[in-house]
Amino acid sequence: MADPTPQPFPSSNLEITHDQAQLIVQNFLPKHENSVIAKITKIRSKGYSFTSSTRTYIIDLINPAHPPSAHINSEKIPSGACFLTIAPPSPPPAAYTPNSLPVTHSLLNAIRSKTSIPLTEAILDTSLSLIPYHFLLSGTTRTSSDRLLSIAQARKRGLLSEKGNAFIDLELGKFLGQLHTNVQNDWFGVPLLKDPTDPSYSWQETFTDLFEKVLSHFEKGTVKVDFQIPYENIRLYHSRAIGFSVFDDVEVPSLIWVTGSEDDIFISLPTDGDDPWSFEIAAILPVAAHAVWGDPLLESFFIPPHPSKAMAEGYMGAGGGALTIFPRQNTKRLWYNLFVALLVLYEIGAPGEDDELKAKAAWCQTTILDSVDALKNAPYY
Repeated sequence: MADPTPQPFPSSNLEITHDQAQLIVQNFLPKHENSVIAKITKIRSKGYSFTSSTRTYIIDLINPAHPPSAHINSEKIPSGACFLTIAPPSPPPAAYTPNSLPVTHSLLNAIRSKTSIPLTEAILDTSLSLIPYHFLLSGTTRTSSDRLLSIAQARKRGLLSEKGNAFIDLELGKFLGQLHTNVQNDWFGVPLLKDPTDPSYSWQETFTDLFEKVLSHFEKGTVKVDFQIPYENIRLYHSRAIGFSVFDDVEVPSLIWVTGSEDDIFISLPTDGDDPWSFEIAAILPVAAHAVWGDPLLESFFIPPHPSKAMAEGYMGAGGGALTIFPRQNTKRLWYNLFVALLVLYEIGAPGEDDELKAKAAWCQTTILDSVDALKNAPYY
């Protein structure tokens, strides 16, 4: 058994070993004291939720007490999987910092208690007794990782029919409607474990502060990019938006996932893409690093051309309000596109030779420049 004594690791080398993961599972995951890890796989989100200060793994488990079936050698077949997220205990200070794992854990508990969104119970440990990181351990899925895939992957592979795709959109809309309607707050801003001493009751002020903090990392050169961000135009158009109070139509702070996407929601492998009952939403990654109390329209699920008709139907049926009624709200969505692209690019930093990160950085560049260009003559009525 590995030595559980924490050893210092630089955050740039945020990794976990098989033995460390085994210790965590056996010590913290209920009913898995005797389970053995069959495989541990690092998850790299291809969506918007990549966060440089955390790592998330999917861990396949062999539980002798609950074999998957009567197959030959079934003792070697994983009976389920869990998710493990690790983060350094003291992230470096910055103008904008993602939510900590304790905050994420608190948000997940709120979602589980107030909605029917299928989140498994998450276990938080900040003791550093087993590994030199804080970690968040989810409950187990009913299937192993080789039978799971993200909604984005399922769509890309053509595993879902038109009917299956509509069913997924409807379910996602219901989840978001519940989230925004049932998980609300008294003040706007970054989630905290305690109420702030000076809470904000204006979404316009809050969003401006968040936007400025993220933008400052680029202006000051903390994050270097190989294209010219039109800061002067952004300032000009932002002043105009503030003057027209374009962000001040949000009355109740809802919990917004912000960077969550179809890459972060896993379904069981469909046996019939035309039959919604042949698959299920099996897991949602605990990636809430950029969640905020704010405007529902800020969700990345609503980046045009989304939401689809089915998603909008599910959203409003679950209590969500109309997202865009007036042209000014489409303008507001342009600002949110710009913000999300800056946020994603901030997390990516220098993509290096990583093809997935390079592709996402290219999307960020295009979205930033296109959004600023569209804001030039965007309506504010």
